[in-house]
Amino acid sequence: MKNIINSILIVGLIVLQGCSEDVLEQRPDHVISENLVLNSVEKLDKLLTGTYNEISRNTYLGRVLYKRAAVKGTDFRFVETTYNPRDYELIAYKYEESSNNSGTCEDLWIQSFKAINNLNLIINNIEAAEGNAEKKQEVLGEALGLRGMVYFDLARTFAYPWKRAGATSQGLPVKLSSDEIVTERSSLGETYNQIILDMESALDLLGENDWDQGSTKYLTKTGVEALLARVYLYKEDWENAFKYAKEVIATRGESNLMGVNSYAFEDYNSESLFELSITSQNSLGSNGLGAQFDLKNGGQGDIIATQTFVNLLSAYEGDPRAALLEEDKEGTNNAFVKYVNRSEGGGLSAHNIPVVRLSEMYLIAAEAAANGAGGGDSEASNYLNTLIEKRTTNFTTNQATETGEALKQRIAEERRRELALEGHGVYDYIRRGEDINRPVNEHENTGVDVSNLDIQATDNRTICPIPASEIEASGMEQTEGY
Repeated sequence: MKNIINSILIVGLIVLQGCSEDVLEQRPDHVISENLVLNSVEKLDKLLTGTYNEISRNTYLGRVLYKRAAVKGTDFRFVETTYNPRDYELIAYKYEESSNNSGTCEDLWIQSFKAINNLNLIINNIEAAEGNAEKKQEVLGEALGLRGMVYFDLARTFAYPWKRAGATSQGLPVKLSSDEIVTERSSLGETYNQIILDMESALDLLGENDWDQGSTKYLTKTGVEALLARVYLYKEDWENAFKYAKEVIATRGESNLMGVNSYAFEDYNSESLFELSITSQNSLGSNGLGAQFDLKNGGQGDIIATQTFVNLLSAYEGDPRAALLEEDKEGTNNAFVKYVNRSEGGGLSAHNIPVVRLSEMYLIAAEAAANGAGGGDSEASNYLNTLIEKRTTNFTTNQATETGEALKQRIAEERRRELALEGHGVYDYIRRGEDINRPVNEHENTGVDVSNLDIQATDNRTICPIPASEIEASGMEQTEGY
């Protein structure tokens, strides 16, 4: 966190080289002028574009966060160890994190704060920059919304869930300026307050989405509303979670939900509210998300579905999500291929990364209602069944009729089916206070110790420790339990 200016401007300079070569040629390559990036809205917008790319890197949403969420839950595992999967990512699956051996947690921490530092530069300098006032407002709105999102992802990964101790729990070091060093951790309540403030401020600045094809590769007003629904869900603020989910649903509606014959993760599909654009310039190839689950065309295919998850996908007749199961490295059909390379020769992970989709809003509205918001169980069932009807050819048999705790469990099951590999997995378990139980026979010869198969929701290893390098460099307080 101490390496602020020199490291974070590199992204902006890379995307600016084409229009600033006359300036760069007058100085050595390693000497960076802040004014080169900060003196105009156009250049700050370029830095914002670079930050979207930073968020899509394999050390953040491009692989680590989504993959970690999957393998620490109940529905995915590594293939048998004879295939030599990568040890540094096995640490999370095996629940062997420690302050000195955190696997990919350190990468995620560093990458997230790199993005935050870029966004702070934009937010702190946009007012004084030269350029169109309307463009300033748009750039600032996107930057604030993204900063809130990154802090939220850090909070759910490096801090205990709200259910454990509420607002008084340990939060994050909240750094809001590009020229300050913050090492003291705020409370979780203070962290969430800042996340919500950033996102609500973004709402005031961003205009309505035109919904042209590809428009959701940027964070729009509806995208921010969707993220706020998610944040309030994790905060167990059911009324606000319900409010924002309903606003998104009112904007997009049931007609934009994918159906049994149209369920495909193509770029900017009808459910897209915000997704990260992956092109030939920023494709992660075999390091990206798609390659981790698909062995075709040289993919790694080291993560496959558990039988528990396969059975869950088999519950509905004609469920299009079950059709995503393909042959895996072990000779079964447990490879869950949700992300497909868009062209055979274009890189193994040439696919966009969905951040938030319309179907999640129906599930948030259902869960919030089941916890007392809106019309209670009746309204919860309506939102849940609207989605289920789009995921089966026999709705009469498969519709939700449960109430009370059974209804909440049904919603949780539907989240597992619908949002698999989209960064929820283990987070959904611990935010609800539900233990993670993994059957021994589903994880044989994968390297995981049998004592680490059943994990309590309160176990410190469900979240990441603050990296030892950060503790040593800044003296930051380590998370309780590590």
